[in-house]
Amino acid sequence: MEGSGLWLSQRNFKIDSPRPNSSPKHQPLSNPGLSGSHTFLTIKATSQLSKPKMSGIEVAIFGPRDGVAAVKAVGEKLNGKTRLELNRTGSYEQNGLTPSTWELEHLNASLDHAGLQDVPVRIMIRPCGAPKLGPDFVYSDAEFEQMKSDIRKFKESKHMSRERGDGFVFGVLRQSCSVPQMLVVDRVRTAELKHLAGDDFKCVFHRAFDLVISTSRDEMWVDDLEWLKTQGMAVLTSGGCGNASNNTKALKQVLIETARIGQELIVGGGVRSDTLESLGNGMGGLGYIYALTSLHSVGMVLHSSFLKRGPSNVVSFDVEEARKFKATLYTLISSQGCAN
Repeated sequence: MEGSGLWLSQRNFKIDSPRPNSSPKHQPLSNPGLSGSHTFLTIKATSQLSKPKMSGIEVAIFGPRDGVAAVKAVGEKLNGKTRLELNRTGSYEQNGLTPSTWELEHLNASLDHAGLQDVPVRIMIRPCGAPKLGPDFVYSDAEFEQMKSDIRKFKESKHMSRERGDGFVFGVLRQSCSVPQMLVVDRVRTAELKHLAGDDFKCVFHRAFDLVISTSRDEMWVDDLEWLKTQGMAVLTSGGCGNASNNTKALKQVLIETARIGQELIVGGGVRSDTLESLGNGMGGLGYIYALTSLHSVGMVLHSSFLKRGPSNVVSFDVEEARKFKATLYTLISSQGCAN
């Protein structure tokens, strides 16, 4: 809402209790405008609250063909800036693989032709799909070298733009040294990839983080989340294995932690028009989400591919679903008084 910022009436929102023996940095949020015990967070209507916002929508595309249609369907700007995540053509069944520089060049040309040259593009860096044996995102030396080579190749191609907000999306895991069966962020390799990307290009740690959350003990994933923030990286997650709408309790806690440390959260995994309302409600309600993101000057991005299966099981971009998603999101944020 415009004006004084009196956009949310005073109410109480339940916050999960802190994990046992957590350090002060992991305690529930406190802030001017936020008050209460460790059990409840009170969001007060105050003129000092910044206007709430969501950072935008990120559309995963599998090849350059659907880039323009995706942006036009959801809008170049809907409560934030729309951006694209580019994956290799035909790699949806493998959950996205590294595209070619030609695919990025072709995407740029189509965006330029449509007058959408300012739409940010994030490049997936993933050399292979999940192995038949062993956990995903734990790469061999050769696979890791390929990831580094791909980042260099895209930077050298001159098809990426710092000014429009281009960047890379990757995730590298390793087995925990102290807890059996637990996967953690491979900090050495992740830092190396981030260093190669440089400060000019934004980096996102992708849904490999789902496995960190789902295998974690006593919310130890928070330590990895905080470390990623020190690297200047956002996090894409569904809150665990499966779809985001089935992991809302975990996602709510991720939202609390990312807001506390000022980190962008990207929520993906089965995020569609018919799950938006339940997803928002499960995370505490849009008012709760907007209060956290506005108070801490961070955003929450919604991530979806808007795909459908047609004859012969062929996957294609669903323009109608993207438009329905846009309309549903707009209706929800408007009804909550959270629209920009």
